[in-house]
Amino acid sequence: MADDATRLVDALKEALREQGIPYRELADRIGVSEPTIKRCFSTRRFTLERLEACCEAIGVPMLDLARRARAEATSEIYRLTLAQERRLVADVGLFYFFWMLVHRHSVASIQRRYTIPKRRLHRWLVELDRMAIIELRDADRVKLIVPSNVVWNEDGPIERLIVARSLPVFLRGRFRGDDEYFRFIVGKLSPESMATFRAKLIRLAAEVFEQSAGTDALHDDAKTTALVVAFGPAEFSLRDVVEGRTTVSRK
Repeated sequence: MADDATRLVDALKEALREQGIPYRELADRIGVSEPTIKRCFSTRRFTLERLEACCEAIGVPMLDLARRARAEATSEIYRLTLAQERRLVADVGLFYFFWMLVHRHSVASIQRRYTIPKRRLHRWLVELDRMAIIELRDADRVKLIVPSNVVWNEDGPIERLIVARSLPVFLRGRFRGDDEYFRFIVGKLSPESMATFRAKLIRLAAEVFEQSAGTDALHDDAKTTALVVAFGPAEFSLRDVVEGRTTVSRK
């Protein structure tokens, strides 16, 4: 995973590419040789003064470069391992504590808000440190070593936990807003049609995931959004549903 300095250099390289400025021209503008500037980019080592000179030479404020670097950092995706997921869901409190840390809440603010006992808090921090999610420092200070875009595995321990606890609540919504949609359809399809629709739904789910795990999450007006995709053979009796004896069941 790239560090902050590496992201700054990569952001500078991208700015050069956008403006069509070759290394040779940049070197001329800041008064160094072309091999020197090439070496800086290849090693990703710039002094602060040289980085500022490059920004001034191409008309990109240092602050804008830093914003680019931050956007790149927060758009990285970190996928939890199944072992990490199992350790997190073994203690639901640890999972929610981890999730708040990932979304940049401080340890102190979490402790104040939820009045977590200090011994439990320390135990959770030690556990996350062992899982290589944080770096635990003195006095329970932490450095988060994963990006904010943490994702879990399909049908893994965390997804099963979230589905069990959140899906019933989600489906109780009325889905009448302009940014909502709900349909429950029961019908008959041929095997060929089922294969076609299944492939389309897989692509749709992948597109929504990629969009939500990318730069959309950085937008100030971004909303937490859920998509449920469920498709397959089912036993359905209209009479049983009307009389309240059963609902659709999976074979």
